[in-house]
Amino acid sequence: MNSVFVLVILLWFATAIWGLRNRPRRGEGLVRRTGKDYRRLYTRRNVLRLAVAIGGAALLAYGGADEAVESWHHRRVQGPRSDRIAKTLHHFGERGWFGVWAAFALMDRFWASTPLSRWGRQSFAAMVVGLPTLWTVQRGLGGARPKDHTHGPRFRPFADDNAASGHCFIGAIPWLVAARRCGLTLPRVIATSISPAVGWSRINDHKHYLSQVILGYAIAWQAVDAVESRPLIPEEESESGRARRSRKEPPSPGS
Repeated sequence: MNSVFVLVILLWFATAIWGLRNRPRRGEGLVRRTGKDYRRLYTRRNVLRLAVAIGGAALLAYGGADEAVESWHHRRVQGPRSDRIAKTLHHFGERGWFGVWAAFALMDRFWASTPLSRWGRQSFAAMVVGLPTLWTVQRGLGGARPKDHTHGPRFRPFADDNAASGHCFIGAIPWLVAARRCGLTLPRVIATSISPAVGWSRINDHKHYLSQVILGYAIAWQAVDAVESRPLIPEEESESGRARRSRKEPPSPGS
């Protein structure tokens, strides 16, 4: 995992150096779009979608499917190899990635707006927009972990905070953002296919039930949908940038 963070830091510095040499456009203000992103996320349609996801999670939790999947995975899938893979994957859902994407967002705003910085900035924006929903669902439903040996995935409001997988939420967002920004079908399919990988690692490690992974993934999907519904463009190409540029340009001879 240390090598991954080293790679991310190198990418950050490479982007910064590229910006120093090329002086590209900078991104929009950090909080300029946040209010609109929240309004796009917390619409009646999205609240209904979340209610459907919670209803599906309740069917899995109270119908015994969560425990059945947990038992089947333990007997048929889990082993030394899956444990090694899950040990690597779960790091990509750690809270530290919030700071990583925040660093890319700051670079995009104040230094250089590049495809890499915009990807990180959109990942950061999706986390900011989706976290209130994640925390509300986690505490409001109160599901427990498989290893807790208490009330399991069934809902007990405020009894616990594991009803939705936070690791799945954090780990899925950058891949879902990348999938939205890919122009080609194959990379989009690959990125979307990889996005639930961290969620699977939580099932393998007996940290979450299937329903809890599904809820974390559903919240991530809706958050990305909210921030990616309007393209992120550099400052000079935004409406305010065009207005400033038009004031600077001299009138054409024919006007």
